Amino acid sequence: MSLTSFFRSPLSVFSLGTAKQPVPSGQNELDFADAAPDVRRLIRDRRYIKILAPSDGVEFDAASINHAWKAVEQDMAYVPPGHVTLVNEYAISQDGACGLSPGVVGASEVAAFYLDRTPVTNADYAKFVDAGGYDDYQLWPEHILEALLQFVDATGQPGPANWAQGKPAVEKRNHPVVGICWYEANAYAQWSGKRLPTSAEWQRAGTWGKSPGDSTSESQYPWGNSFDPAKANTWAAGRNATAPVTEFAAGSTPNGVRQLIGNVWEWMNTQYVLQVTEDVTVHFDEPMAEVRGGAFDSYFHSQATCKTRSGQPLSARRHNIGFRCCQLADSLTPPSNEPHPTTQDAEGVS
Repeated sequence: MSLTSFFRSPLSVFSLGTAKQPVPSGQNELDFADAAPDVRRLIRDRRYIKILAPSDGVEFDAASINHAWKAVEQDMAYVPPGHVTLVNEYAISQDGACGLSPGVVGASEVAAFYLDRTPVTNADYAKFVDAGGYDDYQLWPEHILEALLQFVDATGQPGPANWAQGKPAVEKRNHPVVGICWYEANAYAQWSGKRLPTSAEWQRAGTWGKSPGDSTSESQYPWGNSFDPAKANTWAAGRNATAPVTEFAAGSTPNGVRQLIGNVWEWMNTQYVLQVTEDVTVHFDEPMAEVRGGAFDSYFHSQATCKTRSGQPLSARRHNIGFRCCQLADSLTPPSNEPHPTTQDAEGVS
């Protein structure tokens, strides 16, 4: 069961399971000048899923739906169905202290879905803030409403912890948004009409093989099994800070998803849990969510792979955690002449 199911007001206990040339998010503004004003605004705000899967009963005409599909093709990548092998940690007693030992959870089926090609940028998140996202209580679980007053920037305005006066630094607009907790990431995802990916979905995006059911070829990185500092913004890259979401293109997946490894950890819609042995008890002060992918300050290569996970409290607002969004393919109805991509289509994008 996903985190958003766990918080069913409005967001339940978590579960592990269940071609065209892309224009990277943040590089070119999504816009269609010939679209109707309301449709154009939704697309410019990267809320095009609201056109393809409206939740308020509004129906859009064929031209608007075609515009929205073009936005999906530019902004998101199709990930074919399949399964992944998930790994977690066991808390064990080791020389009088608590240690962690890796263990295989098992295979997890993943349905076809679309994933943002890049992490959500500061510029993207600013649209959510400017639209009053922090005041829209329907986007937040009831138990967190009081804490919303604490989700402010350096000047006390609603927004990420490292912003000022409710705005990001101009030179960081094309960098991943950080300084946001899981609740903030989830609120943005809902506002955009999408959701946060589960760990299984995220891993599938980074490791899928040459056929939909092929998990035997799951690799450590989107590009293979050998770490390459030129393909990811980790400690080895020497940046010591976030990079624009358009950089490190050489580390992309075959279908054009960038920066799954490095730059920023990414919030998952999966609870972080530890398996325990009989002689160990683990207590968390609050629920934790998984984060994946490593960040610019990840020193060890083993911390930044497609299979490694870590966990953070849901209210943590770290300088190195961001997010991206997804949407199940089956929830979207393509135009009659534009079916969902095939696995071969996905492989053909670079």
